[in-house]
Amino acid sequence: MLELYHWEPNIFFLKPLVALAEKGTSYSASYFDPTKFEQFGAQFPANAESALQLEREGPVLVSDDAIITGSFFLLEYIAEALPGPALLPTDPYERYRAHAWGQTIALSLASPVTTLGCARHLAPLLRSRPAQPLRTQIAAIEPLERRAAWMALLEGDEASAVVAAHAQLPGPVGRIEAALESSPWLTGSQYSIADIDAFAMLSPLPELAPSLVSASASPHIMAFLQRMHSRPAVRTALALSRTGRPAEAFVPGPEASRWG
Repeated sequence: MLELYHWEPNIFFLKPLVALAEKGTSYSASYFDPTKFEQFGAQFPANAESALQLEREGPVLVSDDAIITGSFFLLEYIAEALPGPALLPTDPYERYRAHAWGQTIALSLASPVTTLGCARHLAPLLRSRPAQPLRTQIAAIEPLERRAAWMALLEGDEASAVVAAHAQLPGPVGRIEAALESSPWLTGSQYSIADIDAFAMLSPLPELAPSLVSASASPHIMAFLQRMHSRPAVRTALALSRTGRPAEAFVPGPEASRWG
């Protein structure tokens, strides 16, 4: 039996929702709100790996007794373990490229995207709440690095974090734009988990970084986003939003900027 713990269909949480919809797999969905720290509840599945994983707040897939974390690892598991349409290329080199793109996006794109999203949406949300109960909740978070990422949203200088995030984006955005110039999908002619991964992280950028991701600045990325939005699985995943504002749903990402 599969059970997916997820939030709004955006960034990391969007990836497994799209992949499971592509596979047509039945699963049990457990929605939680990480901005209310529901991921620390007693009923939330957790182990040492899930507590330390770089994406910090989810999603989490439970398959029988196994707890799987890390959104790209979830994509790999769904692609390889579940029946349905192929989500990994059969050609060995293209399969390598799919995994290489996953590493590239995790290392160079996830941090600036989540930093910009948190500055725009999450920091004002947290600061609108009563300060002392929120500080008490954050003070209980382990490990220290995870706690610091949340505290930075309350106390840090998001202006400098935003400047740093914008400076990190041209490299990965340029590489993706160049790859999509010669083929419709990142690994070539075959749609794969690399495209789901990239879509989830690129989707917020027309709002958050329009000077880099727009029809004039990155036409191939914009065409890619349109192709992704036309897929029934993507529409199914986005329809799972409970707030009606999934594009505003952000949590601190890997190597979150220190705003203090």
